[in-house]
Amino acid sequence: MAVDGAGFMNQHAKYGALAASLTLAGVASHALPHVMGVSTVGAVGMLAAAYLPKRYACIPVLATVAIVDAMSGFYALLAMSFVYLAHGLATLSVSKPLVSIGVRSVGVAAVVNAVVFYLVSNLTPIAMGCYPNTAEGWLACYVAGLPFLLKGILANVIYGGAAFGLIALLEKLDAHRILAPQRD
Repeated sequence: MAVDGAGFMNQHAKYGALAASLTLAGVASHALPHVMGVSTVGAVGMLAAAYLPKRYACIPVLATVAIVDAMSGFYALLAMSFVYLAHGLATLSVSKPLVSIGVRSVGVAAVVNAVVFYLVSNLTPIAMGCYPNTAEGWLACYVAGLPFLLKGILANVIYGGAAFGLIALLEKLDAHRILAPQRD
């Protein structure tokens, strides 16, 4: 099937606008006061995974984290590498659950996103020598990270649920044509 140049560019412009909007929302919301570990980055990843093609899904998340890091100060490159990898893999991991949007799929995605981020990002302290590279060290590291896993799930459920809920509400309002009253 041939795609004309205008349609191709129009679709890419829509993806670009959505990616930029998600990034802006992620950066703006991250700038607000929040409890450590309770951030909107996972929800940005969930939205990107649901509404962008897979090849673009990581862009808003990685751009959000990069901008926030640039504003707050960068840290050890090894640690940043694991954190960025964790965000990217967490985003990609929820593409399948979010093929169909509903309460259950958003809930599953919220948990999967947080668990993947937890599993990958917790390699950082081990790689940096904060814990010994032994079974006991790995166990201690992952046990110490459990509160952040729970905060991540909570953040994804709250922020992701609110975002997907708002989108569903706007779709219903638009379907019933009460989103914007027509005035003469």
